[in-house]
Amino acid sequence: MKNLTMYLPGFSHRLCGCRAQAAAGRVGGQAETLDGLATLVARFIPAGRFAPTGKQRERVFTPWVTFIAFLGQVLTRGSACREAVRRVQAWRVLGQRRPPDESTSAYCQARARLSLDTLRAAHEELGGWIERRTKEAWRWCGRPVKVLDGCGVSMPDTAENRARWPYASGQKPGGGFPTAQLVGLFCLATGRLVRFALASWKAHEIPLARQLLGWIEKGEVVLTDRGFCGWGLIALLQNKGADVVMRVHQARRLKGRRMIWKKPQRQATWTKAQWQELPAALTVRLVRFRVSVPGFRTEQVVLVTTLLDDQAYPDEAIAALYRRRWAVELCFRDIKTTLGLDVLRCQSPELIEKEVWLQVIAYNLVRALMLEAAWTHGVELARLSFKGTVDTLRQWTPLFAPQMFAFRRARQELLRIIAADQVPDRPDRVEPRVRKRRPKSYQLLTKPRHQMVVAPSRAKK
Repeated sequence: MKNLTMYLPGFSHRLCGCRAQAAAGRVGGQAETLDGLATLVARFIPAGRFAPTGKQRERVFTPWVTFIAFLGQVLTRGSACREAVRRVQAWRVLGQRRPPDESTSAYCQARARLSLDTLRAAHEELGGWIERRTKEAWRWCGRPVKVLDGCGVSMPDTAENRARWPYASGQKPGGGFPTAQLVGLFCLATGRLVRFALASWKAHEIPLARQLLGWIEKGEVVLTDRGFCGWGLIALLQNKGADVVMRVHQARRLKGRRMIWKKPQRQATWTKAQWQELPAALTVRLVRFRVSVPGFRTEQVVLVTTLLDDQAYPDEAIAALYRRRWAVELCFRDIKTTLGLDVLRCQSPELIEKEVWLQVIAYNLVRALMLEAAWTHGVELARLSFKGTVDTLRQWTPLFAPQMFAFRRARQELLRIIAADQVPDRPDRVEPRVRKRRPKSYQLLTKPRHQMVVAPSRAKK
């Protein structure tokens, strides 16, 4: 007789024989479906990526549950581990299963067990989803463009973090924060963060950029600012069949429109074998243009490029391309200010790396939703609001829970709202980096907190 009885939580499928293993797997997958965020993420990253390997005891915080809870923390800046545990408790109660206790210890241990290889695989899965759907995306002169840029991040002041990422210059022991430097490789057409390299603030940006060359393909154009204008990096990219457009470093002497840059003396960050593989000289082209903004001093900008064909790549097109480099600054603003990458919160280097990977996955997840909304409703991707998409995602994820029957309709409405939330088109807008609201007039921490003695304030008369 065919058994149509659904399996109860906690009972093994082996009680009903081997023929029911497939059905048991489907039921087990439904039991692991958590809430709307998990349902939405599963469209881009299959839950099977987080399947436990080998024999493990049954846990509440499985890799998939831990990943979704951790991702929910990242999407809500300032969310504590306690909030993530409360979220898992709600999932379990809704599924009529025993919830975990109120302690955050089990969740923190589960985050520590979440491997970096699993997070990298999830990142590649999400990136592949975006790349497969953007092969015919915007291209500059028929060529895809990637952008290199860097930023700094800080983290809690613990002994483990200080050993890996020391204080920045000028910070006294106990009065500063460990600081790291992150160099990211972005896709200019979609805003996707393709890959990143993380190191101490003492590391130069160019050695970190060399770690990302494996994700730059032949025929692409690499766009950077003057901080990456090094002879060795340009030569490496040219060897890969990629061209560069970057601002000339202020220390280099310039003359004419075409120059031959001879091979300089080998630097300490290059091995002898690496340096010998590079050519003896580079032929580059210089592009000059002037930036005139009302109310500001007119500035002349000099670009260097390996695109030597003046007809196929005129000066005006190269100047317009470099102007679009500012888009990566907005991408870093989204991931640092909106998602909170500028101030990390984990206490150990291992968890710091995992937190950065979760930040990148969350950023690309939001970008994937923006892309889908732009394609569906025929709007320009650059006009969509990243912050508005994050806010919409947080409020709409309950509608994607497995208990809701109108998933397709809710997703269509979500994409419509994201596409309707467009920012104004304000070219040449200038905003100074200043704050109007004054900070509190507290004394600065210049020593370890247990050694700091704050002078009492004057008594009011």
